[in-house]
Amino acid sequence: MKMLVLGGSRFIGLHLVRLLHSRGHDVTVLNRGRTEANLPAGVGRISADRDDPAAQAAALGGADYDVAFDISAYTTHQLGPAIEALSGHVGRFVFCSTTSVYAPSDTIPIWEHFPLDRAPDASKYARDKIECEDLLAEAHAGGFPMTILRPPYVYGPDNYIAAREFSYFARLSRGRRIIIPGDGLTPIHPVHVDDLAEAFVAASDSDSALGGAYTICSPDAITANGYVRAIADAMGVAADVVHVEPRDYDALGEQIFPFEWQAPRVYTTAKALAARDWAPRYHMRDGLAMTYEWWMQQGQDGQDWDFSGEDVALAKLGLGGA
Repeated sequence: MKMLVLGGSRFIGLHLVRLLHSRGHDVTVLNRGRTEANLPAGVGRISADRDDPAAQAAALGGADYDVAFDISAYTTHQLGPAIEALSGHVGRFVFCSTTSVYAPSDTIPIWEHFPLDRAPDASKYARDKIECEDLLAEAHAGGFPMTILRPPYVYGPDNYIAAREFSYFARLSRGRRIIIPGDGLTPIHPVHVDDLAEAFVAASDSDSALGGAYTICSPDAITANGYVRAIADAMGVAADVVHVEPRDYDALGEQIFPFEWQAPRVYTTAKALAARDWAPRYHMRDGLAMTYEWWMQQGQDGQDWDFSGEDVALAKLGLGGA
């Protein structure tokens, strides 16, 4: 099948491209062409800045695709031209949204029918993704064949947000203290990048998923404490954890813990499991262990890290340096 990936040069898009290519599809990537990417041999590449509607329309050029996967649109300004250019030229359009679109909830797990966060003080990221979903719903009503996936935090090999799991591999390998705000019992609920890539492929081949929005997450959530323990166990080390009162943590001026920790965010994949031939492979402990093994194989344990700001924070807490 002829596949288009809008944004396929790093992390989620890169893993999706590799998966599609491994299954024998004809894959083309659209991005700005500024990022070096280890794309499989034979993958086509067209360039356009998605903030330039004319350039995006020209790059897409009326070509026909069986499926288009949009990993790189964050605003309707970026998404709209793709919808217009691909209307009548694509069999399925699968869009990467986010669980950030959900409003804070007193009930967990959070389901797809729960309210979206349309409050004025919602983050710009969430507001923009909601506007993208609204635009897609309008386009679908006019016949545009779309499906929306909502992942939470994504982790795994090739993650470019180094402050997440990679920074914890580095801290623990150096015997550093681990700062966790509060009691560390708030759950976080990421998804492994390969599980997400598999979900995109499954969504592209499911008629029942047309027009729907689906949360894609790990089969289990994990507390902040459990996250650090799972990494330490994978590494075969002990974690020296420092719990910091929320007020003291906020006063540090150094946002060390890279996840939302003040309110639980736990989701369910029940709707996704029912709609498509897909299920996540990685529980949190397994996925983190796999990611650490990849990190070591890549030699990333030898990279330099700047923890000077964290050392200042530890000193403020009266705990000295690392």
